[in-house]
Amino acid sequence: MNDKPRKPMYPKEKMSRLAKWFFGIPLIYTLWRFFSVAMPSYAESPRMEILLNIISYALFIVLALLVVQRFLNFPAKRMLGEDGKLDWRGFAIGFAVMLGVQLSMNFIAMAVNPQDFKYTLDAQGWILDWTLALVLVVAAAFLEELLTRAYIAHFVNDDMETRPLNMLYYCLASALLFAIAHFSNPEVAGSGAFYAMAFYFMMGFVLMLVTLRTRSIGAALGIHIANNLVNAWFFTYDNAAVKTNALYTQANNEGPMLLVQAAVSLAVCTLAVLYHRPMPLSKESSR
Repeated sequence: MNDKPRKPMYPKEKMSRLAKWFFGIPLIYTLWRFFSVAMPSYAESPRMEILLNIISYALFIVLALLVVQRFLNFPAKRMLGEDGKLDWRGFAIGFAVMLGVQLSMNFIAMAVNPQDFKYTLDAQGWILDWTLALVLVVAAAFLEELLTRAYIAHFVNDDMETRPLNMLYYCLASALLFAIAHFSNPEVAGSGAFYAMAFYFMMGFVLMLVTLRTRSIGAALGIHIANNLVNAWFFTYDNAAVKTNALYTQANNEGPMLLVQAAVSLAVCTLAVLYHRPMPLSKESSR
């Protein structure tokens, strides 16, 4: 069975397809915000909040894939990669490099400014807390990669775009959508809102670039999960969107150093992924 969607036959059909994809974005985003905001509001404890977030993300992932498959008539599994499969090698490389770089930079920051960090791990039930945090991080990163990377990557064409100028447009669109998706986070409303939004924009741009070059969300997903897992398990901060039982709590992680740390870690991860997972550009790149 050929899982590749049928190419539109004439201009009117092409515009109809494009209109569906355009209106699919706010539809999916509305569903996401409804579940992610409404359900966790019933939480009576941090652990319950994480559990309700997991449920909301899981429901949204199912609904989002149904929208792609039924409403847009696009093979849902191609959202993972152009061949319908997740790039697990790229995932492993992106995850390992980002985890190592982020941990190293955070421990260096703690050694330089120990007064900004405090040991906060609650040893009672930490295994359950870390397990729930891991599931939450994976679910959240997966749905964000589907919405702000895979969805954008197939917006105009059924194949991922590889022409340089078009890739720039796709990366900017992904970065903007990724930043908007985090606009309601607590850190965006504080004094460091500019740095927080700049961080989300930077991360969205780079992860889209990685997705287009590897033609799969695998590597971007690995980088995304590792970045969030460091915050959930090892170095959380006072105004985190979801409170987790982390090893250390940082008083304030918003400022110029946030952008420096993000730039270094994303650059290293991107170079590692593209070096170990070079993918041939599609025929469209030569047009």
